[in-house]
Amino acid sequence: MMENKLESAKKKWRKLRGTSTFHDFVLFLVFVAVSALFWVILALNDSAQDSFNVRVAVANFPDSVTFISDIPEKVHVTVRDKGTTLWRNHYRHPTMNINFEEYASDGVLKYSRNDILTSLKSIFGSSSQIISISVDSIHLDYTTNKGKRVPVVVRENVYAASGSVIEGTLKPTPSNVLVYGEQSVVDTIHRVLTELVTMRDLTETTVVDVDLHKIKGARIIPPVVSVMIPVEPLVRKEALITITPENVPRGESLLLFPSKVPVQYYVAMSRLGDDDDHDIELLVDYNSIKSSYSGKLHVQVSRYPDRLKNLSLKNDSVEYTIVKN
Repeated sequence: MMENKLESAKKKWRKLRGTSTFHDFVLFLVFVAVSALFWVILALNDSAQDSFNVRVAVANFPDSVTFISDIPEKVHVTVRDKGTTLWRNHYRHPTMNINFEEYASDGVLKYSRNDILTSLKSIFGSSSQIISISVDSIHLDYTTNKGKRVPVVVRENVYAASGSVIEGTLKPTPSNVLVYGEQSVVDTIHRVLTELVTMRDLTETTVVDVDLHKIKGARIIPPVVSVMIPVEPLVRKEALITITPENVPRGESLLLFPSKVPVQYYVAMSRLGDDDDHDIELLVDYNSIKSSYSGKLHVQVSRYPDRLKNLSLKNDSVEYTIVKN
């Protein structure tokens, strides 16, 4: 069945191909294609206007030179010329090459508007008309002084999610960077700050790339550091802590029942095996006996380190007996 349909279609195609109408239609398409080609050629030969991103490159500068100013990646240029010329320039990836040895002196590379125009004319050709340029001139400060190594300080506003904790300090890599500039500027710089790191609800150790805060008149290398935010899950611990009486008058002693109470708290998983007992201090105040009507003294937590989270007492009051010595 399918073979019969294919054979029938072939016969119809051969019959149509042999007609004068078909030949006239093919000839019409050929004329349309030729006309379109001529139109494109004529259009490209007409004057047109287009925009280009011209890359900027500084060449022939010694290894001892460090640029303080940022070298612009590109200059936006609008050019008028023949369409064919503009079309060809799009595939050349135009680049403005600045010779350091010719334009640099006394810590400054100066490339004037006339220098830019001359360079663009050599790139796009003498027949081109430069309509606009995104920069008026290029001024780049540089130094030949050696870099000063200074530490990186992380500015942070980070928080772990519930059930987790940021364990330890945020660590930048590298921890030290080189600062370049005039000696009078570099001598005042003793550390480099990162931009503010802001993160919330962290559940695991995270590494982020952070820009260093720019310093006027100086260049920082590298300009970006990796910052590790150490995050660990919290685990529950319990300790039996001795209560210390305070403000006990001379000649008296205060016996507490019990003298130790259980304390519950949470720590980072890596600190589960630490001995925290000596870092927790509980006390009762002898002077509060006067205001106590229950026959018990309130137990206060007077000291514990920040690494212990959500610290609480199982018993917040104890009985007491005053003993005369």
